[in-house]
Amino acid sequence: MNKKLGIVLVVVAIIATAGLFLPRVQVENILGSITSPDIFNHVTLHQSFTRGGEQVATSSTATAYTLTTNELRPEVSYLSWTVNVDTTLTTMASTSAPLSNLRTGESLEVYFYNASTTAAATATFAAGTGVDLQEDEGETVIVNGLEIARLTFLKKADTDVILWVEVGQVGD
Repeated sequence: MNKKLGIVLVVVAIIATAGLFLPRVQVENILGSITSPDIFNHVTLHQSFTRGGEQVATSSTATAYTLTTNELRPEVSYLSWTVNVDTTLTTMASTSAPLSNLRTGESLEVYFYNASTTAAATATFAAGTGVDLQEDEGETVIVNGLEIARLTFLKKADTDVILWVEVGQVGD
């Protein structure tokens, strides 16, 4: 029995010693599937993808309205609003959800469509407390009827949030 044990120990010692001298292979994190809605590694897509989410449709006759989580939340990607009169839409404060849940550098993007068939019924975006309203140079934060805007909320290094409004015009 001692002879067999001795042989086993010698074999284990040889394997352990050989392991010290074998080249080391670095294995990348390879995702075979996504098992949760959270991904903690950088993702490289080698094909096209479709991005979407929930839609919210609403209408109003108010001349001023403050956006809430009824309209803006992480799963909403499309907000269609029938603006029946000129309406100023003020964002929630940067300390309110979903903006407060963003970490520095994270963004939330929503497409806003002014579904009013009257071009003169405009939606004008205004900044809530702690929100820094931005627009493309020479552009506007006013969305006319039947026009769309991409709203990108980007968390700054402090508690503030940038709201970048990119308005598109009717092309046909």
